[in-house]
Amino acid sequence: MSSIALRVLALALGAVLGGCTEPPSELRRAARVEGRVELAGPARGNAYLFLFAPDEAPPENRGEPRYVAAVPEVRLAAGDARFRFSEVGPDVYRLWGFLDANGDADLTVDVLAQPGAGDWVPESSVELNAQPGQVLPADLVLPRRVRRPLPSFQVVEQGDGGVVSLTDSATAIVSFTVKSEGFGVLRGDEPRFFVRLADANGDGTPDDVNGDGVVDLWPQFFLNFVPKPGQSVPLDSRGRPARVIVPLLPNATPFLTSLQGDVGQEVAAELLQLFVIPLAQAITEEPGRGRVVTTLGAVPVGEYELWAVNEEGGFWFVPNDLGRRSGEPLPSQALRFRVVHAANADAGPGSP
Repeated sequence: MSSIALRVLALALGAVLGGCTEPPSELRRAARVEGRVELAGPARGNAYLFLFAPDEAPPENRGEPRYVAAVPEVRLAAGDARFRFSEVGPDVYRLWGFLDANGDADLTVDVLAQPGAGDWVPESSVELNAQPGQVLPADLVLPRRVRRPLPSFQVVEQGDGGVVSLTDSATAIVSFTVKSEGFGVLRGDEPRFFVRLADANGDGTPDDVNGDGVVDLWPQFFLNFVPKPGQSVPLDSRGRPARVIVPLLPNATPFLTSLQGDVGQEVAAELLQLFVIPLAQAITEEPGRGRVVTTLGAVPVGEYELWAVNEEGGFWFVPNDLGRRSGEPLPSQALRFRVVHAANADAGPGSP
């Protein structure tokens, strides 16, 4: 089990136990956050609630929650939607959560600790400023139902020894294929990639963010750099490490006729071919500027994760906890990605 999963499980257990009694005297300067979950749909499923650092909360950002609480289905069905975070350290937080209506969320598995198709989520997170000793009221409204399944996938080309090797060459043309797959852990309709033209600003015109003449698509894919000890990445203005990615370009050709340039159209696909864009980008969040993307001079060598993100913010990445679990691991979810110097290896899968 990953360190994140262990922490989430420990926090969840602490929230349940801590919500039953008053904190001891030495902890009374801690704050307490309590309120109700307000549902727009039926009270079916468990509700999970999280307190994040202000710049790490979904749906805009992704981070590790500082505190976790839950309201079980049996209480929701009885009309008791109360939740409580006990012993909260004084600080600024953002409250976010979801109702797991179909029962396939699992807070001990990284890619399953998120809402999927049919679940209910808030429009945004709620900012809270917890003061020492304060009992802070805060309700969470869940008005929006998630439409799309998680973009779960496996890579068709499984690499050599469970490792897909790519190079830092600026000229190599490399591609591989991903297949949508539910692995028996996601409920509802069979997962598919719902391909559509991106329109982030809502102007009805397909986006072409990098100006290369190729329209942008959902879902989006990228390789996420996982630096090892001794490997450095650029820092933002507050001294925090940037996220370094290598963009991947889905082959849009099979879908353009069906999409007809209409941002409202979509095509369900089982397979997608992805081309590796031979450049690396450092992504930071800067005060007053928002998301800042900086192109790096070279693609860092080392280990990467392969990520997919859909238009609703659902994500999947490989390798993940499903490939690392002790009981019945999924080999396809343990696949690793490695970038090496071009002089030291072949270009990788799909190279000419």
